[in-house]
Amino acid sequence: MPADDTPIDSDVESTSESSMAEAAREVAANPGVQDALQSVVDLAMASCECFGASVTLVRTTGGAETTATSGELIEQADNLQYEFDEGPCLRAAEQGGAYLIVDTETDPRWPTWGPAVAAMGLHSVLSIHLFTDARVLGALNLYYKGIEEFADDEVETAKVVAAHASVALARLRSERDLWRAIDSRHLIGQAQGILMERYRLTPEKAFAVLRRHSQEHNIKLHEVAATLVRTGQLPDRPVTAN
Repeated sequence: MPADDTPIDSDVESTSESSMAEAAREVAANPGVQDALQSVVDLAMASCECFGASVTLVRTTGGAETTATSGELIEQADNLQYEFDEGPCLRAAEQGGAYLIVDTETDPRWPTWGPAVAAMGLHSVLSIHLFTDARVLGALNLYYKGIEEFADDEVETAKVVAAHASVALARLRSERDLWRAIDSRHLIGQAQGILMERYRLTPEKAFAVLRRHSQEHNIKLHEVAATLVRTGQLPDRPVTAN
C-alpha cells in the first residue's frame, strides 16, 4: 500500500474505471437473459480477481438456483448451500446485504457448509445481493482459494459489479419473464441432451436441429424443446393452448 504522500496514478485509476464501464455496457447489451447472466460472471472474474464466481437467483415461490457460473467446482459449492440450507449466497439472496467469509473452515455462521467447502479448496467467499426495485432477486457470489482479508476497495468493486448485474436483470419486464427465460434454457438443454443421445450429435448440432425445426414450422424454440422433452417427438405444427 502506498504511503500517504505517494500520489495516486490517476491514469491507471481512470483506465480501470473505463474498463469496468465498458464491461458493464456489454453486460447490459446482451439480448438474452442467459448471456447477460454469464457476462455478469465474466465481469466479476475480471474485476474482482477471484478464483470463481456465480449468480444465484431466488424464485418468488421458494427455492434458489445457480443460473450462471464460472465452473463446475463453483456450482458444486453453491449446490451445497441449497442442500444444507445454509450459506452466504442464500442469506444475501433472501435477506439482502453483503456477507464476507474470511475462512470458510472456521466461520461459525455456517457450520455445515463452511467446512465442506473448505475441503473443496475454497476458503474465502463474498456474496452480495442482487435486487430490483421491488425486492431482493438473488446474489452474486465470489469464491477465493486462499484465505482473503477483504480490503474495502475489493468489496466496493464487487458491489459495483452486483449493481450492474441488477441493472441487467431489471431489463426484463418482470420476474416472471426472467424465470420463464431461465426455465426455457433448462428445457432447451434437456431437448439438446435427448437429440445428442438419440442421434450422437454434438451440443452445437443438437441446438441447430431445434432452431431449424422452430424456424421451419413457425414454432417458438422453447415450445419445440418442451414438446420433445414431454413426448419424445418434435412437434410438426404450432402449439396451441387448450
